[in-house]
Amino acid sequence: MTAAFLLVNGVFLQTHAQRIIGYMPSWAGDANTIQYSKLSHINYAFALPNSDGSIKAIDNPAKLQTIVSKAHAAGAKVLVAVGGWSDGGVVLDPTFETLAGNATSRARFVTACMSLVSTYGLDGIDIDWEYPDLGQSSTNYDLLMGALSTSLKAQGKLLSAAVVGNGSQADGIPASVFAKVDWLNVMSYDANDFQHSTYDYALQCLSYWSGRGLAKNKINLGVPFYGRPSWESYATLVGRGADPNADVFGNVGYNGITTIKKKTQYVKDNGYGGMMIWELSGDLNNGNSLVSAMSSVIGSVVVTPTQSPYGGTPYAIPGKIEAENYDLGGQTIAFSDNTAGNSGGAFRGDDVDIEATTDAGAGYNIGYIAAGEWLEYTVNVTAGTYKLDVRVAATAAGKSFHIEMDGNNVSGTISVPNTGGWQTWQTVTINNISLGSGQKVMRIYFDTDGINLNYITFSSGVTTTNQAPTIGLTAPANNSSYNAPASITISANASDADGTVSKVDFYNGTTLLGSDNSSPYSYSWTSVAAGTYTITAKATDDKGAVTTSSSVSVTVNAVTTGTCSTQGWTIAGVYVGGTRVSRNGTIYEAKWWTQGEDPLLKSGQWDVWKIIGACTARIGMGIDNSADVTSNYISVSPNPSNGFLFVEMNTIDASTLGIQIFDSFGHEVFSANDLQSGNVINIQSLAVGIYIMKINAGGQMLTQRLVRQ
Repeated sequence: MTAAFLLVNGVFLQTHAQRIIGYMPSWAGDANTIQYSKLSHINYAFALPNSDGSIKAIDNPAKLQTIVSKAHAAGAKVLVAVGGWSDGGVVLDPTFETLAGNATSRARFVTACMSLVSTYGLDGIDIDWEYPDLGQSSTNYDLLMGALSTSLKAQGKLLSAAVVGNGSQADGIPASVFAKVDWLNVMSYDANDFQHSTYDYALQCLSYWSGRGLAKNKINLGVPFYGRPSWESYATLVGRGADPNADVFGNVGYNGITTIKKKTQYVKDNGYGGMMIWELSGDLNNGNSLVSAMSSVIGSVVVTPTQSPYGGTPYAIPGKIEAENYDLGGQTIAFSDNTAGNSGGAFRGDDVDIEATTDAGAGYNIGYIAAGEWLEYTVNVTAGTYKLDVRVAATAAGKSFHIEMDGNNVSGTISVPNTGGWQTWQTVTINNISLGSGQKVMRIYFDTDGINLNYITFSSGVTTTNQAPTIGLTAPANNSSYNAPASITISANASDADGTVSKVDFYNGTTLLGSDNSSPYSYSWTSVAAGTYTITAKATDDKGAVTTSSSVSVTVNAVTTGTCSTQGWTIAGVYVGGTRVSRNGTIYEAKWWTQGEDPLLKSGQWDVWKIIGACTARIGMGIDNSADVTSNYISVSPNPSNGFLFVEMNTIDASTLGIQIFDSFGHEVFSANDLQSGNVINIQSLAVGIYIMKINAGGQMLTQRLVRQ
């Protein structure tokens, strides 16, 4: 094959005369057996649309993520094919007719497609609405493809479509679409039940589309990796004894190596765009591979990736740059990552390690960083002197990185402090960074490991006056409820953009409760009596500036002492692990078999008994504050929980009792209804952390913090 070269953004890229595109179904085939180096593009089939323009969740997303990672590493591109012939036997043509016929649903569909591209790091979208009719249907097809093309091209992404081979069913694809797509995948198969994909039929299909004015380099000739009428895959047929070089086995017609090579040679010699395969799981991974047969004719299809800004537009400086939005282009082009796969499992599907963050504003951060790794961003710079703020987290001191512009270190060494946790964030500031104007490539280079990076911000001007610190309470949650005597842990995040935080003071109203001089900042307020309290925190920086956090309100409920419903401990009793007893108003749980060991004396860290809580530490619902709590109560314990919650209650209508658990982002992660006394709730699926638990009894709601340990 004769190589060709294109000059793109000052970089010469080697291209190939034809492409080889393989569809890979979600329901068949192994992503690890795909011959990535012999393919230019892989279309993952299918994402299924709804008539309102939304798209159903991708089937087998882990498989798609693997394909994206391996394909990009090999220089191949990945698209998701949206549509197909049917959804569970229900023909999809009416769904497309409906969603394309309405401006609102068309817009929703484009948004859903762009979300797929962003979520999985795709290179484009392939539309498989195979049978639009002449007339209004054809017009709506054009409107849909036009809207998709506009959004995809703005981000440098591809748009293709699968179309029938020829004839009246193909006439519904309007010629106006030709300029909006990068290419069409011509399904030159299924012409009849036996000789459904002959060499002559392939030539008829190529002639039909080029005759309608579609440029030859936008026509990909589709070939089947299966036979008819049995619908068996090529691999299955050869396994049953079919000749890999023939086209007929018994009464089954298929394409063997000889015909595949002949079709591929015709495409190559006559300047068509390339070959398309339905579908890759039907191939053999040996000397009889049809993909290998195509590749032997076409030659190498590996394309050197090009670097381009994520989202299609360079970041502006001054401005904020999210770390996870590094350039497109892949390993050694837009980034260098030392480990395979995304260890954080979030946002993008290449080898950069990205995870969800709990920092203010949420989103994602770069983590699992190794020394020598780097990320690049295309930026447009307005000349000036800047203040650089970097949002970082680390669990040890001595970590650092630096920032380069077009290969020049502009930041110097940026030292990252020990912030006290991987999701405990601080802002480090570098002043007086001078930058020239123009489009540049910014590189973030990690000199050490052990850094989490959320974002960086370039601000115009030089900071000469002291900036006050920032502070926010992270616990307790506003309107939390406790039972007296309460133990309340108060926590805060505090940082100083141009210095350090010297201390954090915690207040109840105007009364100082206590102070903490190092991150993470917290105070344990114990033996809190019944009442309503207003809690704030004040951060003082190294220059004396003070900032007060927003306040949170907590309520401590009075609980009337009543008879403990848990069995009392006796010296003669035999108790196995998990058994609960009461002793002097406190509930204990046995860690293992025990007899004769008094919980009052044997409840330390290494002892047999674990303290669950006071018998009177029940969750008062305010149902009747004047009544004895023992006649109307609910208890959900223990808290903290190691994965199970135990429900105790009395004279409460079980049909109205429900529990909801929410994570720190406000997302519901667990719910249970119609609970009864004695129920055990399994929350082992929840990650270790802090949650909000809402308990609804008789239409009254109680909210409290839940610790999963």
